[in-house]
Amino acid sequence: MENKAEDIRIMELFQNGSEDAISEVHRVYGAYLKTIAEGVLRNPQDAEECVNDTYLRAWGSIPKTEPGNLKAYLSKLIRNISISRLRSNLAKKRGGDMTFTSYEELSECIPASRRDETPDRDRLRAQLETFLRGLSKEKRMVFLKRYWFSCPVSEIAELLGKDERYVSNQLYEMKKKLKKHLEGRR
Repeated sequence: MENKAEDIRIMELFQNGSEDAISEVHRVYGAYLKTIAEGVLRNPQDAEECVNDTYLRAWGSIPKTEPGNLKAYLSKLIRNISISRLRSNLAKKRGGDMTFTSYEELSECIPASRRDETPDRDRLRAQLETFLRGLSKEKRMVFLKRYWFSCPVSEIAELLGKDERYVSNQLYEMKKKLKKHLEGRR
């Protein structure tokens, strides 16, 4: 429950319509949000714009939604905004991108029998949480760095002090396990 007292204070600022809420979110979570956006976009200027868009979206939504976990809520906002920006950028240049590739890699885990289903986000989230809880701390970190923060394999390997082949093998094995996990849960 990191920053719990600060989160409560920030939420009160949002509830009271105080513009200080944005400066406090920036002070407490600004660097964290920019890291997420840069991980998705690989462009500091676009990342900064997405952070600002996140503040604006939070300003308009938090008083109504009252999220229980401010950090998680802001993370979801920045990630969605960054992915939308990435899609827009890719549509403009019609080029490939490593970040988009990491999402394509993960989509391979969805069993063919489930691809036509209407997504049930709560069920999928529960399945992913169960899957992630079953991984070792290192594997969970590798999985999240790659598929949530869109880190390149080389960066993850450097962080672990391992070679890229090791990380690639770990990711391959985890994707196979995730696919089996999703196939077994209907």
